[in-house]
Amino acid sequence: MAEVTGFARAWRGLCDGLEWISRVIVGGSIAAIVLITIAAVWYRYVINDPLSWTEQICRILFVWSVFAGAAVLYRQMLHIVIDMFIQMMPPALQTVFFWINQALMLFSGIMIFVFGMQLTLGTWDQTFGALEISPASFYSSAPYCGLLIIIFWIEKVLDPTKRVPSGEVHL
Repeated sequence: MAEVTGFARAWRGLCDGLEWISRVIVGGSIAAIVLITIAAVWYRYVINDPLSWTEQICRILFVWSVFAGAAVLYRQMLHIVIDMFIQMMPPALQTVFFWINQALMLFSGIMIFVFGMQLTLGTWDQTFGALEISPASFYSSAPYCGLLIIIFWIEKVLDPTKRVPSGEVHL
């Protein structure tokens, strides 16, 4: 395939940066969850003075890791897929189904973004839990994910090399 140039190359650079940020969010969140859980167990069972905020923070970090990870998996085309019947079809029909799938992904990304923004903005001034922080702190992961799906979808339109799985695929 031909090398992408111009706008498509710039768009790929943007997507590479966004994917890197999302990977940092996922990795940082998982690492923080492990450390916070270890600290929570230590404080509860060794010091006998449980921390009140650990569950709330771990929940926020987990939600962010799931949504950021979902967007990365979509970009890499590594999300769960059962394509046994698609693989039996002729290549032209496989292409049709690929673009139907992509249209549904675009629709999903738009819906996640729009309704995630509504939920985030609607809960911005509310508080919950021991830390009394806004539920928008984890609801905002949904519009982040939706926006990334839309951006990565545009990349698939501009760059044919992004229409196939990248990375390790284990069947």
